[in-house]
Amino acid sequence: MTYRLLLLTAVVAFALGGCSKGEQQTNAPQPGATATLGNTTGLPLPDNATIVDARDIHQTINPSQEGGTAVTSLAKGSYVGHEVVASTPATVDDLDKWLATVAAPQGYNKANTPANVAATAHKYGISYVAFVSGNSKGATIVIMDPHTVAMKLGPVLSVIEKYNAMPEPLRQSMDAQVKARTGQSISEMLDKSAPLGAAVAAMSDFRTSNNRAIILVTAEKQ
Repeated sequence: MTYRLLLLTAVVAFALGGCSKGEQQTNAPQPGATATLGNTTGLPLPDNATIVDARDIHQTINPSQEGGTAVTSLAKGSYVGHEVVASTPATVDDLDKWLATVAAPQGYNKANTPANVAATAHKYGISYVAFVSGNSKGATIVIMDPHTVAMKLGPVLSVIEKYNAMPEPLRQSMDAQVKARTGQSISEMLDKSAPLGAAVAAMSDFRTSNNRAIILVTAEKQ
């Protein structure tokens, strides 16, 4: 995840050039949301977590572009599934302990995450565990400390804000340039119905909150 965020920063910064900074616009629910939402993923949440968002997701996965992550074992193609974002006052240490106790869902195996990848993610306030079923199903539990993420990846979020503030025609032009270079447009990287975009949105939504964020994702190849 960190690698792709840094890649996103690089390509957006290159395309932006001398554009002035704008403010991000988002309709994403805030951590204090009170609407009744259900956990559609089937993955567990700690007892003190409150669901603040839930959505269907779609994502195109190319394992060759995901080196060092759990999805390298999944088949290339389009995936659909569910995502839930929750807020919790639990500490990062307590959440890491809880995450270590989560068993693989029935029919899934825990995916191997290289120690260096996990260590790098943790440095940026992110911990996660991934599960796979064959090469066509995946599930992930991500824990984020938004304060740490914002502090460590502030330039990333600032660049994304610049992009979101630009007029639609200019964003479309940039998307075409970036997709030609990377195989994926900025809009696709930031699509809130896809896991990466949802994670970026959660980082922004929780930036002024003292709570931690938990993101649950389940997806199956079509």
